[in-house]
Amino acid sequence: MSNNVKWKGFILPLIFGIGIWLLTPLKPVAITVVAWHLFAIFVATIIACITKPLPMMATTLIGVIVATVAGIFKMDEVAAGFGNSTAWMVAMCMFMAAGFIKSGLGKRIAYLFVKLFGKKTLSLAYALSVVDGVLAIGIPSNNARVNGIMYPIIDNLSREMGSDPDKGTQRKIGSFLVFNEYEVNNITSGLFLTGLAGNMIAIGLAKIQGITISWMQWFAAASVPGILALIVVPFILYKVYPPEIKETPNAHAWADKKLQALGKMGRSEKIMAGTFILAIILWLVGAKIGIDATEVSFIAVVILLLTGVLTTKDMLNEHFAWNILVWLSIIMLMSQKLMKLGFFPWFSKTLGLLLHGMNPIIVLVILFLSYFYLHYMFPSVATQISALYAGFLSVAVGAGAPPVLSALMLAFCGSIYLSTTPYSAGPAALLSSTGYVSNADWWKLSALIGVVLNVIWLGGGLLWTKVIGLW
Repeated sequence: MSNNVKWKGFILPLIFGIGIWLLTPLKPVAITVVAWHLFAIFVATIIACITKPLPMMATTLIGVIVATVAGIFKMDEVAAGFGNSTAWMVAMCMFMAAGFIKSGLGKRIAYLFVKLFGKKTLSLAYALSVVDGVLAIGIPSNNARVNGIMYPIIDNLSREMGSDPDKGTQRKIGSFLVFNEYEVNNITSGLFLTGLAGNMIAIGLAKIQGITISWMQWFAAASVPGILALIVVPFILYKVYPPEIKETPNAHAWADKKLQALGKMGRSEKIMAGTFILAIILWLVGAKIGIDATEVSFIAVVILLLTGVLTTKDMLNEHFAWNILVWLSIIMLMSQKLMKLGFFPWFSKTLGLLLHGMNPIIVLVILFLSYFYLHYMFPSVATQISALYAGFLSVAVGAGAPPVLSALMLAFCGSIYLSTTPYSAGPAALLSSTGYVSNADWWKLSALIGVVLNVIWLGGGLLWTKVIGLW
């Protein structure tokens, strides 16, 4: 088993953790010794999530046990931490995503849109963008959407059109459709609270700081910049990275053939569709009738289990869901304790005083751009959110920016910052290695669309939040 441990990955976490711990005599007066020691363990744990001597589940378990042995946590506190509602919501939504893929409903939706709107390459790109958007409502894994549903369809369709990286014909249509899917997936991930696991992590961390955001509040704020980006980005890519094939008349016939092969909508698909619609309705109105977003995801999964769309074996096979449930619960537990011990309030107050006199919205814009471009250093969405979100949020609030606006804008940034590198997240790693898009093109196009997304979110997005009264 020791072969699975990358021992060198422990060097940096230990240097930072022990280093901060040894600086206890020099700590700020306002911070208690216990809070400082937990901060040292928290920093070491986050760095270990980046250097990955072990998977995140294992590194966070080590971190929390070190904190328990140090007397910072009681074991009852740690056990209770695994009841975190945010972590359970992420896991339940992952199970829903498995139902989408297993039932075949995701594929059917994609084929239908290709059949209806696939006559021109640009309209085909828009159709596939809408499909990703629809799936993002109930599939919080950008990996599941891209790897499980969208990429296999785009790859199949591209090869059908004679666009094959193995034959050097990828620029015919495949390159454009693949890169468009990557960028669209980044946008749809931020359009819905349930579009990306990272969104729910951010909102959970915001809740620790006393800022509560509902599914509907998220969508209301994200709708205008998100939909604007979905209109603008495919068009820009069509101009700067044009496909050789502009018309796709045979896409209709291809999709029709695929739909015929699927046959009539089966029982599992119908139940999955009904459950999906019910979940959307409850996410929209649940807060008014006393059902929160986590409860909705539980209700949906129970329906899928009762009807046989999902089995307990399917759930046990969703390793990522169980993995995230463990490490996210621990990260939330540590953040909550740092809040309770007064570390984050001190942090926000201190930095807020340094920024005193600056316009709070300008501070938020600077934090947003810093948060975006820092993703060049992170190979994971969740790691950056776990490491930086709470701190950035507390600085924004400390500087006088409206709390709900700050929480939402920084959370939105956690999906659009995926337009950076080929290692920004799972979908980037997969799509950039397919041969459709060269490495040089990937970096250049990501940088360009990254600027476009920042302009849309900090321009139209901020103006829209003003219109709806967030500041």
